[in-house]
Amino acid sequence: MNEKQNKIAKLLWDFQSLREEHILKVCGCSINDIDVLVANKVLVRDKKTNIIRYRTKEINNRNVAAFDVVMDYLERNPEIKKGKHPVNVTLKTRYVSYDIIAIKEQEVDNLYQNIDTISKADKLIIIIETKNYMKRKINTKRPCYICTFSPIEIMEKIN
Repeated sequence: MNEKQNKIAKLLWDFQSLREEHILKVCGCSINDIDVLVANKVLVRDKKTNIIRYRTKEINNRNVAAFDVVMDYLERNPEIKKGKHPVNVTLKTRYVSYDIIAIKEQEVDNLYQNIDTISKADKLIIIIETKNYMKRKINTKRPCYICTFSPIEIMEKIN
């Protein structure tokens, strides 16, 4: 494995599954690098969705949704790290840290009540898997974007 292929394998080990375009942008690799890993059965490509996953992992739609948001922040050259559950991704730019959390509708109340113990980031991006968004009180003074998926849509901005 070359350096870029190693980077791809590590990224998918941490995040389980991502869209092909996520991997290409984050790793700065080519489709050929991904194809080599698929051919060697390190990775598996879902032909319908173009989601790539590590061979021993399942597709994680929450991480895929979180990385859809990460793509909007790449021009800021963030440090991208796996978050501690329920945080999917932690982004750190030069001046600001972001936690991206993708959750199901049933998990919203618990997250909103405990958000300041769950996340210490400067800003929050919460992605809720629902078609019928209901506004709720969130227990934080930090800036938040509340989005729904799929597709990702910003529903409200708080603070």
